[in-house]
Amino acid sequence: MPVLLLLTLAFPGAPSAQVVDKVVAQVNGEMITLFDLNEKVKAYVTQVEKKPFSLSDPRLPELQQRVLNSMIDDLLLRQEAKRMKVNVSDTEVESRIREIRSKAGLTEEQFSRQLSLEGLTRKAFAESLKRDILKKQLLGYMVQRKVVVTDEEIKAYYEANKGDLRAEPGGQRINLIMLNKMDEAKALRQRIVNGQLSFAEAAKKYSIGPGAEQGGDLGKVSFKDLAPDLQKALTGLAPGKISDPVLLDGKPVLLTLGADTKAAAPAPSSAPELDSVRAGIQERLFMSKMEQVFTGYMDKLRAKSVIKINL
Repeated sequence: MPVLLLLTLAFPGAPSAQVVDKVVAQVNGEMITLFDLNEKVKAYVTQVEKKPFSLSDPRLPELQQRVLNSMIDDLLLRQEAKRMKVNVSDTEVESRIREIRSKAGLTEEQFSRQLSLEGLTRKAFAESLKRDILKKQLLGYMVQRKVVVTDEEIKAYYEANKGDLRAEPGGQRINLIMLNKMDEAKALRQRIVNGQLSFAEAAKKYSIGPGAEQGGDLGKVSFKDLAPDLQKALTGLAPGKISDPVLLDGKPVLLTLGADTKAAAPAPSSAPELDSVRAGIQERLFMSKMEQVFTGYMDKLRAKSVIKINL
């Protein structure tokens, strides 16, 4: 049980404050605490919305309700998996991670680096992946048909929406230098700005971070997938300019955008070829169908369960 972060003193005649670890929901006898709920809300805000988390956020009640519903679904799924003796082993999760890395052409170091840039830990990613695998396995057991997206459906979606479709962008080329101390980062930045050495030369000579041998080149990364501090450092930064030092995993880093960042995007009026967006359309239609099936499945699970909410 986590240590309580807040203690409440009740005074005569005054309403008692809400303690952090009160029980906010019971699902077939299993409890969800306010502490655990707020931890999940924090993870959602910092990792998905890429924003800092605060208990004084006016959106907190709405976020808590939304995340609590998701936590209840997760608990129902785990209970159903236990009842049906469906299990996802750590070996299976690691195998799926290797498959994901292989398809993306990433080494283990590059994969961990990408997670770090997105504000995620490997453990959190593995836990999320395990839930996804479990969800698909349960749906496979309980739903006696597979979700299929036909070529006709893809073509129909394309014709109806091709004016709004865009070929997937390649992201922004980002270069990074990581050092041990903040004063070292500030001094090195000044040397680069003064023209004493290039960013690539500095990375090869001084960086202790990923991609040092390639001049700090991290390849092309989607800006929206970066951790909030890195997004802030790069916002408004012109290609070739150097960011102020920012912390990543407790180490100061310098960032710059590659020269090909401003590559021309497809003209807004020109629709992409079907083949260039086929995979994206298929994924979108598949997820939509899967969500419908999953929602129906969860409605049935909730209907036969005893759920008490005290939020």
